[in-house]
Amino acid sequence: MDHPPLSSDTSFAGPRARPATRPWPVAPSPWQTALVAAGAVLLALLVVLTGTAEGRTAVRTLFFLPAMFPGTPLLPLGLISDRPRCEEITLHYAGITAPADLCAPPGGGPHGAVVLSLGVHPLDRHDPYLAQVTDALVRTDLVVLRPASPDLTAGLILPREIDGLVAAFQALQARPEVDPKRVGLAGFSVGGALSTVAAADPRIRDQVRLVYTFGAYFDARDVLAAISDDRVPVDGGDEAWTPNPWSVHVFVEQIVHALPPGPEQDYLTAALADPEAAGPPPFSLSPLGEMLYELAVEGQPVDGARLLAALPPAARVALDRLSPASVVDEVRAPVYVMHDLGDTLIPYTESRRLVASLPPGVLQRYDEFHMFQHVTPRAPGALLGSLGDFVALYRHVDALFLALAK
Repeated sequence: MDHPPLSSDTSFAGPRARPATRPWPVAPSPWQTALVAAGAVLLALLVVLTGTAEGRTAVRTLFFLPAMFPGTPLLPLGLISDRPRCEEITLHYAGITAPADLCAPPGGGPHGAVVLSLGVHPLDRHDPYLAQVTDALVRTDLVVLRPASPDLTAGLILPREIDGLVAAFQALQARPEVDPKRVGLAGFSVGGALSTVAAADPRIRDQVRLVYTFGAYFDARDVLAAISDDRVPVDGGDEAWTPNPWSVHVFVEQIVHALPPGPEQDYLTAALADPEAAGPPPFSLSPLGEMLYELAVEGQPVDGARLLAALPPAARVALDRLSPASVVDEVRAPVYVMHDLGDTLIPYTESRRLVASLPPGVLQRYDEFHMFQHVTPRAPGALLGSLGDFVALYRHVDALFLALAK
């Protein structure tokens, strides 16, 4: 049997008692009135904004920003968009077969699109934070392709990575739901540097809609020198810079991989993986081997110029091939650059040098922040007083989304 409506009077013991006072609503307090008014104004503003492409992008940008923060309970894009559809595709390049995750809005398109490169030792493909950011990007009406490079996953930054990004870009262009004239490259950390180099590749140079880099390097040799002697060049001089041990590990890892095969390479590889298990060197290391050991295992700075001079020719070639500094004159696409001034993995001076070296008219935006740990937002409590950074972040992201929307 159905229950009576919640508003029904189920007491029949006698006549109703007359209320002591008339049941008029209580007048709202001033703050409640202000809150309702603000909500009405915001709703009206959203209605007006969503009537234009710029307005729709502005709203989506505003709703996207919370997704940049790990563990946020607020993901408002879910209120105005449908769940993305995702699939795995396969990329073929330079003798490599690699998976890539492609996520798109449920509509047919055509949509703007972006190849997303996370760099060396990236987050797991199924990491919740990565899934959160990807989901939010797609809900802004973008198709997102995340290549899962086997080399970068293994900690290796090799020249064929550029072939992989070119292949990813071309695969995204060929998708039926994608507008081939609105495909960009976006990268974080090492991925930003690789995306910039790929954007200058003659195979796609004139087709890239934009390049976005966050916390990337400009010249890999200079970063290696900086993590070696704890100094970065600034305005014709230099200043102290304390590198994160992980950054030291990653760059030394590249040099060790380029060493001639043999006992020294085997030992240094083992020492990087587990210093305690490897123990002290069982034989005399070469001068370069000693510097790499001191730098990565003992945590002691070494002479950066001396280290660079001792590099094997193959390592020098690879560092140059993977540096935007070597191809910056060939970049044609609009470039958007971000870096945190407190970055201890890649110094902010690298982005400043990229910005200063780009061809005229290429740079669209450059913003520096104090709210990130490399490329990840700091804990909420550490963001107090960062209103200026939030405004700059909104404007930067809005410009990116608008460039891919048109």
